[in-house]
Amino acid sequence: MRGFVYRVVALACIAFAPTALFDQVLFAQDTTTVELPPIEVEATRANALTSQNVPLAVTTMSRAPLRRELEPGLSLDEVLSELPGLFVSDRGNATLGERISIRGMGWRAAFGVRGVQILLDGIPLTMPDGQAVADIASPSMIQKAELIRGPSSLFWGNGSGGVLYLSSAGTSQLPGVRVRAMGGSDGLQQFNLESRLQLGKNRFNFYVSDDRRDGYREYSNNRFTRAALHGNLPINNRAVLTLTSAVAYQDAENPGSLTREQLDENPRLANARNVSTLAAKQSLQFQAGATLNQQVSIGQLSATAYTLIRDLDNPLSFTYIDLNRAAYGLRLALQNTTEALSWGIGVDADFQDDDRQNLNNEDGNPGTEVSIAQDETVRNISFYGFINATLVGPLQVTAGLRNDQVRFSMDDRLLDNGDQSGNRTFSALSPAIGLALQTGNAHIYANFRSSFETPTTTELVNRPDLDGGFNPEVDPQTVQGFELGIRGRLSNWQTRFDAAVYSMNVNDLLIPFQTEEGGDRTFYRNGGRNLHKGIELALTTHPAQWMMLQFTHTSGSFAFRSGELRGNKLPGLPDSRTHIRGIIRGGGFWIQPVFEHVASFYANDGNSELNDAYAVLDLTIGHEGIKASSATMRPFFRISNVSDETYSGSVVVNAFGGRFFEPAAGRTFQLGLNVSL
Repeated sequence: MRGFVYRVVALACIAFAPTALFDQVLFAQDTTTVELPPIEVEATRANALTSQNVPLAVTTMSRAPLRRELEPGLSLDEVLSELPGLFVSDRGNATLGERISIRGMGWRAAFGVRGVQILLDGIPLTMPDGQAVADIASPSMIQKAELIRGPSSLFWGNGSGGVLYLSSAGTSQLPGVRVRAMGGSDGLQQFNLESRLQLGKNRFNFYVSDDRRDGYREYSNNRFTRAALHGNLPINNRAVLTLTSAVAYQDAENPGSLTREQLDENPRLANARNVSTLAAKQSLQFQAGATLNQQVSIGQLSATAYTLIRDLDNPLSFTYIDLNRAAYGLRLALQNTTEALSWGIGVDADFQDDDRQNLNNEDGNPGTEVSIAQDETVRNISFYGFINATLVGPLQVTAGLRNDQVRFSMDDRLLDNGDQSGNRTFSALSPAIGLALQTGNAHIYANFRSSFETPTTTELVNRPDLDGGFNPEVDPQTVQGFELGIRGRLSNWQTRFDAAVYSMNVNDLLIPFQTEEGGDRTFYRNGGRNLHKGIELALTTHPAQWMMLQFTHTSGSFAFRSGELRGNKLPGLPDSRTHIRGIIRGGGFWIQPVFEHVASFYANDGNSELNDAYAVLDLTIGHEGIKASSATMRPFFRISNVSDETYSGSVVVNAFGGRFFEPAAGRTFQLGLNVSL
């Protein structure tokens, strides 16, 4: 991890914190009593908007303490699967991470996340170029998640086909310590330590988690070690400073993807070429920052500064990538709320600096043959503003506009084939307008929103001709979307509901592809237009004091609308996904069955290869607490994939040589114990 320690020392004095901590629940409340106060919708960066006037499809999920203690939390798929409109593809490959898509945006990601804004405790994991790496988020430590479905560039800019805000910062004011140890199938070992401390009015939260697995497949050993420190420091009754920092270390083997024949023969196999070349990934990431929220005479002022540094050593079957990244930014927002009018303005300045080298892979080590050596910088400067006004009675209108300027620059240090240095600049205007009507316990809304998505630095430097420099043939894609929805509650039935329909037009669609010359390297091209449309339903109810039921269903159609692919479906996206979760409590025991059905989906844009549908049942049994002196012990047992379903949870879109399939694990077992002091 070359240079990492020095950069941490230099940057650790910069602190960061979330501008959005959300304290209420729309779905997944696990207690038998459901509180239903107004819900602040803060991940929109519009704190002036609440559930009574925000004209957006937004869902907030809170993981109650028992869920965090008794659920294994081994993947974001497990933690977030109840959110409507969200599809998390668990690749079963720790080196690639999970593919996250919202209403189909993010489908093309070869690794990490594309087209979706992800924030962890206020720090943007989505970089100025639109790419996100969510490895630093520890699934078992996620306390809350807020999901905004649909185009969201008004508040978040580049790559905002949706927004996923994750929070691991503790909100409890009570001090305490929690330790959890868990073991299970495929060599699973997990250790979590979480501590809360209060010093006067100042609250601090710390955690460390260590996950180690041999993996379900051959050559898939992996380890994640993560730690975070958060602080909430009230300055006076008009100002608060919030600090956060996190670090993550990963060391993982890359089993690659399989052909249909290999999948049918033995889903535990690894790609032979990946094994022979010792394809793997080792990364170290640090991020920190600070947010000051200050009440001033004309409203609420928020100032945020953050930094993120990441070192990556990534031997692949076709090359060895050595990448050192530094990112930092400053975000200012001013908002004001009156009875009849709310408004907000803001400016964002985000920067990314990548030092990239591609060398030949010599048995998992960097060789001496350099194919790419270049410095890549991205600068994103943007301004936005919005206004919310009451029209007639409970009818409100919200409108806003954002302007972004994204500049990519590259300095070529390898001049054997000429100087490939250059730059590309993309600009975008992102308008949005919506209507909201609050009637009784129901909130009805409609809106038009837009977003844009530039090629990432990786997508720009991966040229089909295998030369250095940026690919001049790829351009940003843009999205315009319409949405109609309703959400609310049935108080007498202790039930919440959410329903939305949408239609989105995507222009200049970015499509991944592979070539024989490029091997497993993924290239990109613009592919005309496509249409995303669908319906999302969510229901949470408490039919009895001892029972909770939750139902989520998402149906969608994602199709090419122009060119030679017209009429074909986008690969990697199922037409439907159904999630059912229940909690039964009695005699001190906590039982949670979770069922999910995912429809079949194509693996390539030619629609010649289909990934089969699958249905999976997981069952968790835990105890709510056994007292032993000052300690409380909560043991649990989990069976994942009870029926031992053989399926592929993800695909490599348009993979060369038919290597589309990324098998999911069969039946596995986990056994753990929490001790709280």
